Amino acid sequence: MSSKVKQTALAVAGVASVFVAGSSIVNAASTYTVKEGDTLSEVANKFNMTVDDLVKSNDLKDANMIFVDQKIEVPDSADLAETDIDASTDSAANDAASLAMSQAASSAAASSAAAASSAAAASSAAASQAAADKAAASEAAQADTTAAAEPAQQAAPATSNESAAAESTPSSSNEAGGSVKAQFLANGGTEALWSSVVMPESGGNPNAVSPNGYHGLGQTKEGWGSGSVASQTSGMVNYATSRYGSVENATAFRQANGWW
Repeated sequence: MSSKVKQTALAVAGVASVFVAGSSIVNAASTYTVKEGDTLSEVANKFNMTVDDLVKSNDLKDANMIFVDQKIEVPDSADLAETDIDASTDSAANDAASLAMSQAASSAAASSAAAASSAAAASSAAASQAAADKAAASEAAQADTTAAAEPAQQAAPATSNESAAAESTPSSSNEAGGSVKAQFLANGGTEALWSSVVMPESGGNPNAVSPNGYHGLGQTKEGWGSGSVASQTSGMVNYATSRYGSVENATAFRQANGWW
């Protein structure tokens, strides 16, 4: 219950208390003459009194025996009218106090329901956000897993001295000395010769054969284009030196012209 509602209820209750307190009246005494057929109970009801009150105020010996023309002390008519008004005021004040308390309770219930609804809405929004975050995290994790599982692939088309694509078979690393490139470098080949000549010509496959009959790492029809990686490497280095003066010149020519 809010502070404002409490204050309103207390204020109404206070007004009701004032009216109730003001209803106590010192009634002026009057007399009533008993008529034939009257009973003490009827007289008491007529003047808003109880039989006991009449018995005590009139010092009656027997509440069941009164006489015609007997004088009985009762409140006068003005006091009775004022008593009726006060009773009506008391009832109105009590009704007002009850209404205020009922309205205060209703307001408190409505406030509690609104707070519960807001809390439920906030909880639902938080749950939805948490579900969305979890779904996003799951998708990101799945994407990372897929990316990690996909093998890196590099393809370099093999070309011949006449720019014809070589029909190649998978390069072999079963020969002694490890990978083809490792054997190539171990037997006198250079990084520049490998990247500028070997990879563009044969893709690093010592068994590559072009449609025009060129074969080996350096794609040639000469004898050094077949055999082991070591023999092919030695043949390539000798060819580059004898024809172009050095391996460096041979790689520069290949880069500039697309053949060698």
